[in-house]
Amino acid sequence: MRTSLWRLVTAGALVLAVAATGSCGRKTDPLTPDSPRPEAVKEVKIAVRDIVAYLSWPIPAKNVEGKTLGPADIEGFRIYRAEQSRERKRLLYRQVAEIGLADPAPAQVHNGIVSWNDTGLQYGKVYIYRIRAYSVKGGASGYSDEVRAAPLLSLAAPKSPQAASGDGSVMLTWEPVTTRSDGSVHQGFVGYLVYRGTGPGIYDDLPLNKEPLTENRYRDASAVNDTQYSYRVRAVDSPVRPWQESLDSAEVPATPRDKTAPAAPTGITVVPGIGRVFLTWNENRERDLAGYHVYRSLKAGGDKLRLTAKPLNRTTFSDETVKQGATYYYSITAVDKSGNESAGSKEKKTYTEKIR
Repeated sequence: MRTSLWRLVTAGALVLAVAATGSCGRKTDPLTPDSPRPEAVKEVKIAVRDIVAYLSWPIPAKNVEGKTLGPADIEGFRIYRAEQSRERKRLLYRQVAEIGLADPAPAQVHNGIVSWNDTGLQYGKVYIYRIRAYSVKGGASGYSDEVRAAPLLSLAAPKSPQAASGDGSVMLTWEPVTTRSDGSVHQGFVGYLVYRGTGPGIYDDLPLNKEPLTENRYRDASAVNDTQYSYRVRAVDSPVRPWQESLDSAEVPATPRDKTAPAAPTGITVVPGIGRVFLTWNENRERDLAGYHVYRSLKAGGDKLRLTAKPLNRTTFSDETVKQGATYYYSITAVDKSGNESAGSKEKKTYTEKIR
């Protein structure tokens, strides 16, 4: 009896020991959600022209833990501005703008970069800016590093810009600048910088010309045909850096077009037959060639009838609208993809056969 009881007690103790061992194992760390707070805005750039400060910065791509955020995770930004004062050592920041990425106007967003302009600043003051990002989940980033702006009186913006589109080029002209932005006469150096964009308000950071122009004209010879461009011009007060740039001129659009026709086709042969005339010619080598048109007249140099409704994509043609025993003169033109048509080839005379 004692032996049986001892066995039951021992077995129960063993079960309790196993259970205790299982419950005392190492616990896993609890799962925690990613932080909704974006990392602080970095690489804030600022440029000042006259009484306007131009700020730009990239949309944060990570949260405060260094984990990836997508652009859709960022709701927007708040911009804070302070004025430096000798009387007040501590900067007093006030929110001056809030930008929502769903509708960023008047700011712009292009290729992950946000651009915003602060207008109506005053000469003689120093402005300090910092920015915070906000996520769609409500988290706010820390403040960006401070950037500073000190407005200075600049030259007036160039007026009445004009853009004339050419073949692979755009010719720009504008009125000469003779005053400062406040209307006072400027008698020193005046130069010009030309900026080109691929859409309204979207411009390259650097001007097309490496050095300031001294004439109020510029030919953009690097333009590509059938590409829509926008141009604006700024005046500068020095031939060397650092120069003070004016505000932008009005924006002018331009789209250069191909206006150069292909060469006239050569090597034309005409083979008459019964009820038809067969033509062949050499292939043109233009890269933008669209095809060929075939013309026929009843006398040399006479009025030409075009036989092709649209450009042929081959170098052969069979005219099956001829009459027996008639005399015809044929010529070929080449057409490019912009619709430019070459001069006619040399005329080729032929007689059609008559059935006996």
